[in-house]
Amino acid sequence: MARWTIWQRRWTIFWWCLGILLLIFITLVFYPTIHRQSAQLDKSLSQIPQTAKQLFTDTNQIFSPLGYLSSQLFYLMLPLLLGILAIGQGVSLVGKEEHDNTIEMLLARPVSRSRLLLGKALAGLVIVVVVTLVSAVFTAVMCKFVNLSVPAGDILAAGGTVGLMSLTFGAFAFMLTALGRAGRTAAIGLSALVALGGYILVSLAPTVSWLRWPAKIFPFNYYHSAQLLSGDYRWSNLIYYLVVIAACLVVAVITFRRRDLAGS
Repeated sequence: MARWTIWQRRWTIFWWCLGILLLIFITLVFYPTIHRQSAQLDKSLSQIPQTAKQLFTDTNQIFSPLGYLSSQLFYLMLPLLLGILAIGQGVSLVGKEEHDNTIEMLLARPVSRSRLLLGKALAGLVIVVVVTLVSAVFTAVMCKFVNLSVPAGDILAAGGTVGLMSLTFGAFAFMLTALGRAGRTAAIGLSALVALGGYILVSLAPTVSWLRWPAKIFPFNYYHSAQLLSGDYRWSNLIYYLVVIAACLVVAVITFRRRDLAGS
């Protein structure tokens, strides 16, 4: 089931990889020019209020090698793109089969509902991991090419973590889709709310004290791109992602097994 689904979506993987690679190339190829003017640019950006800056970076030195890589790619752009990919896969892996009324044909094969759902989940996992891995490796190569001095190991660690966070969004969407028609309808909106709403909430939390406790609910609170790129990340934060993904998958399997698919 997983191999068949991945083969069906091979062009999705290709075009996502190509699009993100082009974005990374365009973002990093101009870094040498920007770096030569970094002092002037940092001085200009110092006029921007701290609250506004926190919406697109988690470091004060935006045009340093680490700050540029964090603000231009890892803080918002890659989480946004990989989050869209993961949510799209989470919604469509089973939701498309139900919408097209082909789910009964799959279940007519000698395969249980649990194996069907887990096979679909595995396919989504592979798709997101492949795109994430290609993106992280290409970023590390480009950083060497433009002399952007951030260790390749830290870049790969940041890429892996942003991929894991994206899988959290995808798992949440997958769980909602498995609930039935109402869940499918709300899956994209609620998953986007968790992703983008959490990003805004967590970004503003350092300056708005009453947001700090609600921010701990959201996945973005446990993702710190500057800490990852500097090697100072607390790896225990990954437990949050693993627990949420596992919980969403368990709920999806239990619910899907008990549903009346004929009425979905």
